[in-house]
Amino acid sequence: MSAGLIKHLKRKTEEDSNTRILMSQWEFDEKLVGKSLENVGSYYPHFSSHNESHSQQILVNIERLLGSNIDKLTATDTWLILEAAYWHDIGMLFNADEVQDVIENEHFKDYVEELANNNVQDLHEFAKVWHNEGWEAALVHYDNPYKGVEKYRQMVAEWYRKGHAKNSNDVVLKPFEKLNISSPRTELLPKRIYRYLGQICWSHGRNFEEVMSLLPFRQTGMGTENCHPRFVACLLRLGDLFDIDDNRFCPVMARQVGNMPSLSETHEQKHKAIREFQLDSETVSVTAICSTEMAYIECRNWFDWIKEEIQNQMSQWKNIVPHRDFGLLPTINKLDVEMTDKKILLNDKPMKFSLDERSAIELLQGNNLYKDDMSIYRELIQNAIDATMIRVWLEHGQEYSTKKLPKNANPYDAETRELFADYPITLDCKKVADNEDSTLWEFSIEDNGVGISRTDLEYMQKIAGSKNNKEKQKNIRQMRPWMRPSGEFGIGLHSAFLLMKNLPVEKQKILILTKSRLTHESLKIELNSPLSGKSGYCFIEEIDDLGAYGTKLIIMESLSKKIEPLSNSYFINRSLYSFNDHELNIWKKLNKIHRTITNNTIKLIIPNYRNQGKENSINSKIANRPLAKVIV
Repeated sequence: MSAGLIKHLKRKTEEDSNTRILMSQWEFDEKLVGKSLENVGSYYPHFSSHNESHSQQILVNIERLLGSNIDKLTATDTWLILEAAYWHDIGMLFNADEVQDVIENEHFKDYVEELANNNVQDLHEFAKVWHNEGWEAALVHYDNPYKGVEKYRQMVAEWYRKGHAKNSNDVVLKPFEKLNISSPRTELLPKRIYRYLGQICWSHGRNFEEVMSLLPFRQTGMGTENCHPRFVACLLRLGDLFDIDDNRFCPVMARQVGNMPSLSETHEQKHKAIREFQLDSETVSVTAICSTEMAYIECRNWFDWIKEEIQNQMSQWKNIVPHRDFGLLPTINKLDVEMTDKKILLNDKPMKFSLDERSAIELLQGNNLYKDDMSIYRELIQNAIDATMIRVWLEHGQEYSTKKLPKNANPYDAETRELFADYPITLDCKKVADNEDSTLWEFSIEDNGVGISRTDLEYMQKIAGSKNNKEKQKNIRQMRPWMRPSGEFGIGLHSAFLLMKNLPVEKQKILILTKSRLTHESLKIELNSPLSGKSGYCFIEEIDDLGAYGTKLIIMESLSKKIEPLSNSYFINRSLYSFNDHELNIWKKLNKIHRTITNNTIKLIIPNYRNQGKENSINSKIANRPLAKVIV
């Protein structure tokens, strides 16, 4: 409990009779608003606690930030701090009339459509049915009525949460009209003061620039003293941000949730990850040890938010703090996030795809860069070919190489092709799920190339960023012109997510197993789609030695069971009786991929799984066939 601020307010109001109304008002509101906040959990059982305990912790955090400077606060500023901590989340509540009318609200309809179009949202399916067929159909869409009601409650709760900061301002100004909160509004306290309080509550949902421009630095307070709305707003923002300890989620409320949203689970894991937390007027130190990748991302984002807020306030501190005697904000000692497992971090962060400016422009200008899925597979195989070319050059193109490339090596030279025979690329697929209208297939491309190192990954964070890898570019410049990579690794890789755009979000990822020829390190890399819930983040793990150098890339694709006309081809014409019609189309797809690759040097292999017992592999149905090795 924030004993320091309350004691200070009591002392200041006892000293000046002009301010005594502040203490009386606070004693009312502490009980009334505190009681009202207990209702938040009934609408938001899947959220971290936003009841009176949250308000009290904010006040404790502000006391820690201020330290002995509490004594320098005016009575009006102290009252604004106490009241804002309690009122700032009151906008999460809503009355029955509002929620019954909201389904006709045009902005709410836009919100539902937005959810329906966002397939990474937990509410996507529910909102899609609502948007297309109406709310009645959405509520009965599930096998149990509770599930429909639960989804509806979560959707309405999220709608009000999004606008709760502004709603809090509205409730502060008219508490009884909005929520039946009997907080007195009399002429004893000017409405102007309540307007400051409402703006302060609203500020915790605004960006920093809006806080600086919309809230005044100094205003007349009660009696002869001043108040500082901007200063109070900044303290509220920091106190709110620092309520990060591991007790924010109520286990009893969590049991009321039939299906905890994934984002709520991540936030709960984020809070549980806190291991060290120290906050005072001098320094800030927080350490989190996360058990999941998404918890790591949320912790990292939260810590970055804390860092940004402190830096913003420090840069404008003279325009925020009432006077210099308050000193400065605490300095950040550490904001560390770690992982419990073997995940590898690049520069203390998970890898994430981004796009450099020039490449972004090129991609935007080239909307038809990938006309169909064959173009994407061609790009992925080209990456494998480029990696193979680099490895062959490193092992056979150097002066010290024991087996050198022929002096006049070229793609059509028999001796050159014989050397490349030891570096084939293997294309494979297997069925992993069979649905009513479609099947889910796992496609893999495995090369014996140079592999991917941690250094490569740092450059891969920017699509087409490998051109900035000076060491790699130096090796490439030394290569024979016909061996040099044809493109930048990253753009083609990123395009693979287009194959998975209709998959469930948990399947929208690329899995890479690789061993680097340069560092001899074996890595497992999970690349998530920028359109999925993991927002383009990539997770890296050091694994046991893979043995051979090279890279295996695995992606998922859902294919319709609608049968397409089959062409005569090397593969399709052999043992047609071995496959059903849908599987023949898969073979057609593989064969088409073959024919899109024009390199004349490297072998593309489709394995024969005869006698290997791989029942899920389409190739296991090829009986009594030799291994198919196709020169492409």
